[in-house]
Formats: sequence, C-alpha cells, structure tokens
Amino acid sequence: MSEQLLDLAVMLRPSSDASERELVTRLAGRLGYCAVHVPVAPGEGLPSDEIDRLLEAAGPAMVVMDDGSDVDGLVRRNDPQLVREARAQLDALEDSRPLIVAVPISIGRTFNEAVARADRDERFVGDAHPRESGIFGTFEQAQEQVLELARAGAEVLLVTVPHELDVADVLAQVKALVVGATPALFDR
Repeated sequence: MSEQLLDLAVMLRPSSDASERELVTRLAGRLGYCAVHVPVAPGEGLPSDEIDRLLEAAGPAMVVMDDGSDVDGLVRRNDPQLVREARAQLDALEDSRPLIVAVPISIGRTFNEAVARADRDERFVGDAHPRESGIFGTFEQAQEQVLELARAGAEVLLVTVPHELDVADVLAQVKALVVGATPALFDR
C-alpha cells in the first residue's frame, strides 16, 4: 500500500438527491477516502434503506451523519496556525481523536479552472469560498497548502468539493493531493 499524507473524507452536498449521494459515496470508497459525511439537520437523518445503500456503496469508507456541530479536533479553515493550536489542545488533553480540517476545495489544472469550478457552486460564496477559507488553486498550489496543514498537525482532510458533472475527476484530483509524490515532499 502506498504512503498517504492525510486521511481524506468528503462532505456530500446538502441538496443532493439519493442517487447523487450514492454515486459520490461509491466513488469515494473506491478511491480510498476514509469517510463520506452526509449533512443532516440536528436530530435528523436519512431513511434506513438509504443508509444501508450508502454503507454498501462506501465500503470500506465510513458513512458519517454530520449535523455541522463543532467539536474538539475540528478546524474549519485552511489556517496552519489554527491547526497547530488545535493540535496542541488535543495533545494537552491526551485526546486521541484525529485532528480534522474541514474546508471547501477547488483545484484545477490551471488557476482559471479552479476559479471556474468554485464560481459555479452556489455554496462557495463569501467566507465559504475556497479562496477565502479552503484549499484553492492549481494542483501544485493546493499540494503546498495540504503539506502545510499536515506539517501543522492535521490528520484528516474533510473536503467540500465543487458541484461538477465529472465528480469522479474532482475526487481523483483531490485524492492525488495526499498520495503519490506528496508524502515524499513532507519534511518531518
């Protein structure tokens, strides 16, 4: 098995229908993501038959019902200093939970492709735009951002990907940020 810099998880779109949720879940599982987060309102969930389909599609990835609650060990910005502070807090508490960085992401083969992908998604406005709070730019720019988060102590990258017709390509590009040559660039 190849080395991986960070575990990778994906947040599904809140407005996605059951077939889109199943497709993205299946792709994430096949690409080696560790988890698929399903956004739900607090105290709510999905019908049990859909949960069963998602669990089957995700294998071996986990399916997490995510109500958006903030918890210790969760950073919602691409900010290495915040990650270092959260890492220090978990370490001081001797908390073994992984440190998760949950951010929007838009990468492209060119900078303009990253811009276009982000600008087409209605969720990426203001502070929720990957340029402001997430991982953004060309593959090489995004790779350096991911390396900085890992150096700061992040262990899991939970990404909100732009809504694209070719979601398989987007998920594969994101996966490439944490495998292949990227771990070799990490100076411990």
